[in-house]
Amino acid sequence: MNYNKIILFVFVAGFISITGCENFVQEVDDPIDVVSSEQLNSEDQVSFFMNGVIGRFDITHDALTVIAGGLSDALEFDSDNVRDATFPTFRDIDNGDIQFDNNSVDGPFNTLGQARFLADDFLSRVEEIDFEDADLRQQAIYNGNLYAGLTRYIYAAYFGLEPENGGGVINNSPFIPSPEMYNRTLGFLETALTNAPSDYDARVVNSLIGRIHVYQGNYGTALSFLENGLESGDAPFQSIHSLESQNAFSAQAGASRNQYTVASRYNDYIEADPDEANRISLEVLPEDEVTDAGVEAGVVIFRQTKYFEDTNINIMSWQENHLMLAEVELQEGGATGQANARTLIDEVRASHDIDPLPLSVTVDIDLLLEERDKELYLTGNRMIDQRRYDNWHLPAGSWKYFPITQSERNNNPEL
Repeated sequence: MNYNKIILFVFVAGFISITGCENFVQEVDDPIDVVSSEQLNSEDQVSFFMNGVIGRFDITHDALTVIAGGLSDALEFDSDNVRDATFPTFRDIDNGDIQFDNNSVDGPFNTLGQARFLADDFLSRVEEIDFEDADLRQQAIYNGNLYAGLTRYIYAAYFGLEPENGGGVINNSPFIPSPEMYNRTLGFLETALTNAPSDYDARVVNSLIGRIHVYQGNYGTALSFLENGLESGDAPFQSIHSLESQNAFSAQAGASRNQYTVASRYNDYIEADPDEANRISLEVLPEDEVTDAGVEAGVVIFRQTKYFEDTNINIMSWQENHLMLAEVELQEGGATGQANARTLIDEVRASHDIDPLPLSVTVDIDLLLEERDKELYLTGNRMIDQRRYDNWHLPAGSWKYFPITQSERNNNPEL
């Protein structure tokens, strides 16, 4: 999608949206909640614009996290037994049979394009401003590069040209495969790291860089970043949601509506160890939301209670950083790797008041993936873990990424 001629509007809620309209109705006062594109080139608008960049990414992140759960084996579309499961676009995602014009993919893809454009545009404007406030300049460079990197990361990790060919496009470019898109992501994140306003911000970026190297199997490179990543007790880095900017789970896979429900294995985890309920939040779907056929058959279905309208979603947490370090230990740690991985996993479990792993349990990659499945419940990671460890649950030929949409294919002459 080409955003080069788009005019920016900043809404009162603090989010930036985009429109292609070139003209306003004449002879009326300018709306009080609109900032012109030219006004955004001044230092006094930097914080406002920066908040809009962050807000647009947050809107992208929650919608994407929902459908990522649907394409993975974490969420299920069950129209036979769930009254609210009615959207064929969600069904097709669940089946991995995704058409290019699937509007449940089209929305997140378009907001991702907007978020990427805004971050890039913000950076270009910041470069032209003669700042008086050096701290504000550092914060702007940090956030601009952070979100320019995060948007490219999403293209690399979640979208693709073909079912097993991940990557994306930037400004009507030819297709950029995931490895190259990850490299571009790293360039922005490394610049963010050198401009981190605080030690905490630096740890966030180190964790994000370490994740990309883990996903690419570069465990030796990942280690140095993860060792400088988020630490036990650090607050998670999250997308922020509120009653004004609601978490998409509430309307698509939660108490408000249940297009998607939770795979039963999450309840199995809790039945095996009730303390797992401290990090896996779910409930039985009320009987009045189960179809008559499901009620008659005695089907038990679960829905997530982790997210409500105003619940934030983790982008990165110290617990994920620990589990990535554990993965590096298992892959590269040699004779002491298993013991070190156990210690890291037990620290994550302890943060939820869950007992350490029994000494009789072997700590290996299969166990690590199960711990990741529990800890990163409904954060968008499961889809990637299944793909990178060749544990895909759908038939051969099904989508393992979300397709670059029909509108992008129509409008981009390079595709």
